[in-house]
Amino acid sequence: MSSSPDNARATGSSPRAQEERVPYTTVHGGIRRLLESTQDVIAALLALVLFGAMVRALWLMVQHVLAPTLSFRVVIAEALFILVLIELQRLLIIYLRDHHVSVDVMVEIALVAALREVSLLGIVEVEALQLFAMTVFVLALGVLLRYGDLRAGEGRRAHGAQE
Repeated sequence: MSSSPDNARATGSSPRAQEERVPYTTVHGGIRRLLESTQDVIAALLALVLFGAMVRALWLMVQHVLAPTLSFRVVIAEALFILVLIELQRLLIIYLRDHHVSVDVMVEIALVAALREVSLLGIVEVEALQLFAMTVFVLALGVLLRYGDLRAGEGRRAHGAQE
């Protein structure tokens, strides 16, 4: 079968579609699939490491609660650290499922991590300039999460799936 432009017009397909695939271009798809599979394995291993870190942090928190002298600041900091690890785990699960990083989850992680740092340091022990910077940072993340168009894509995807 010839791949002349006249023949392509007669069959309704483009000349490029009728051409045979050049052998070296199939390597690109193979490399992409290999890299994606490797990234999935790395993300899964990271998820397992994070799970181990969560169990360890939970164990340390239980030890702090059962200690003779209870430090609420340390217990709250450990609880917030566990929440950060849970959110990171959720981010990895979303990545493994959808193959993209969810920005709104990253903003939530940053918010919890910033609040953890403030509670760990103690509001009284933080310098005024550092406290102001952390306040602006948390407010900016809150505004970004509330008014940013971060969650609009999720709503559209969910709405599109229902139709």
